[in-house]
Amino acid sequence: MLNLGNYELLPILLVSVAALLAACEFGRWLGVRIGNRGEEDISTLEGAVLGLLALMIGFTFAMSLARFEGRREAILVEANSIGTTALRARLLPAPHNTESVKLLKDYVQIRLDITRRVPSPAELSAVITRSSG
Repeated sequence: MLNLGNYELLPILLVSVAALLAACEFGRWLGVRIGNRGEEDISTLEGAVLGLLALMIGFTFAMSLARFEGRREAILVEANSIGTTALRARLLPAPHNTESVKLLKDYVQIRLDITRRVPSPAELSAVITRSSG
């Protein structure tokens, strides 16, 4: 199976646009060759295609909204957990509280660094291992 996650977005866009333009030109060539018979059928087909496109766009927005809400909820839960942990770490006795707060700050910095750019899979696994330990 073709994994498009391994490719850059620009080549995928260019290949997709070229394929669509080629399909349109082939359809135009086929229509000219056959002749313009049944123009009312073409307008019905255009309406059906536009309706299907609208449905696909609606589903795409619904799925992306669900993902956005899930990610936002996960970030909120993690931020609340970090805040609670920081408050509890400050209640520890003197030598342990500074070390705990320092480790927590390091963890937050690792999480912030990973969100500022898209890491490679190897970097991501190394960062996850570093933040877990």
